[in-house]
Parts: sequence; structure tokens; C-alpha cells
Amino acid sequence: MADPSNPTVEINGLKFTYPGIDGRPPLGSTPLIRDFSLTLNSGDRCLLVGANGAGKTTILKILGGKHMVEPHMVRVLGRSAFHDTALTSSGDLSYLGGEVLDIDLSWRMHNVSDGQRRRVQLCMGLLKPFKVLLLDEITVDLDVLARADLLSFLRKECEERGATIIYATHIFDGLEGWPTHIVYLARGRLQLAMPMDKLKETTNLSLMRTVESWLRKERDEERARRKERKEKGLPEFEKQVEGSRVIGDPARAAVRVMNNGWAAGRMHSTLAGEENFTFSSNRVLRQ
Repeated sequence: MADPSNPTVEINGLKFTYPGIDGRPPLGSTPLIRDFSLTLNSGDRCLLVGANGAGKTTILKILGGKHMVEPHMVRVLGRSAFHDTALTSSGDLSYLGGEVLDIDLSWRMHNVSDGQRRRVQLCMGLLKPFKVLLLDEITVDLDVLARADLLSFLRKECEERGATIIYATHIFDGLEGWPTHIVYLARGRLQLAMPMDKLKETTNLSLMRTVESWLRKERDEERARRKERKEKGLPEFEKQVEGSRVIGDPARAAVRVMNNGWAAGRMHSTLAGEENFTFSSNRVLRQ
């Protein structure tokens, strides 16, 4: 039985921005993940939903210890997800796999299909029993039977061993009744987090229709915002940063500049006078 006083996953006011080449957030950037808090206990199966670009993969990577944040912001099994490497090396914190995937030991990876190769990849993630499992769109290449068997296996792991699972997906077939909790993320901010039984008390829609209604409302609001800014002659985003005009998210712009303006093996930019550039989300323009 879950012990609420000893949660397996704790996210406390998480704030995160992808760093630039110097390891620090770009000047003027706004956090890609903001004010995100979540607590899960042993046995919980949490469905993480949101539109493309909402931040689902970033959240999972932070939980998986792949990005550094302050130790108090993300705790898995009472330990810092990034700083305590024993979490992943022990297999307590893991990505997917399982013997329910109907893997043939005679398969050779250069001769199998993408779906069969995906099954093997998933299985490798479960060589050790996990306590917390993070899943990011892992059933895309699986057929209906393999997917149903996998979900059944994962449910059994939670109910019998007390594992905790966070599953980010856009595919809702077979998920009705599977999660115990749902989390809705939009533009890097937590919009909703609640047990599924409480959600069902507020809506008569299926899981897929419920999520669809959230995403449609979010899309319509975003379109209205863009239309209003366009009518006012305003750019999507504009901010003064130490005398330079920045258009677009500086954090994303910095990644673009780094990928297109830095030569391998060099510690200086190949873009002369980069301090005089105007950044946008998909291009760099000299002022």
C-alpha cells in the first residue's frame, strides 16, 4: 500500500532552461519549464499528456537525471535524480523493457523490422527490476497485441511490486482505466494533476476525448493570442537584452546559433560579431 509520507517521485517548483554553450541559460531567456510540482507514490501509474513541444520529454529527462537542476527540485526515491548516479546504475530508476514483448532469441538486429528492434530496445531497459519507470512514447512501433501485453505487464508491476510509472504518450488506445493519475502540461506549465477517479467525477467523456478537449482549447487560445498580437503589429516575442533586440525565445535561439555558428573542436564562434545579431527561432540576422 502506498505511503503518502514517503513518496517515490517529488517535483517541487521545478524551473528549467536549456543552457547555452557556456553552460548557463542565455540572457533574457524565460524558463521552458516553470513552477512545476508533482508528487507520486508507490504503485501510481501517471499519464503525462500535452501537445507537441509542451515539455513532456524535458520533464522525463530531468526526472531521469539527464539534466542538472537543484537537488531539492527533483527527488526520486528520496534522492537527487541528477546527483545520485546510483539511481540509474542500480536499475531503480529506469526506462522500459519486458519479457512480455514476445522476443525471438534467433532475431538478428540487422534483419528485423523497426517494431521488432524496438521490442528488443524496450526489453533491455528492464533487465533489472525498476522502482520508478519513465516512458516516452514507447509504443509507437508496437502492434496491438504487443502493446496490450506490455501495458498489462506494467500494470502488474505497479500493483504487485509497488513500482511507479510515468508514461508520456499521444496514443490512448487501450489506456482507458490504465492510469491512476493524469498530468496535463501546456507551454512548460502544469495545468492539471489529479487522480483519475476524481477526473471521471468531472467529465463523462472518454480519456481520449477529455485530452482532446484540453488540447483543442489550448490550440484555440494560442491562435487567438497570435491573431491579437498580429493585429497590434507585435512580434511573437520581443525583449531588450543588454542593448540587443531578441526576437523569439533566446534559449531556443541559442541552440540554433550554436548548431550553426560553432565549428567542431573550437571554443570560439564562427559567426564574426555575433554580439550584433538579432536572434529568431529559425534564423540569425545581422543588425
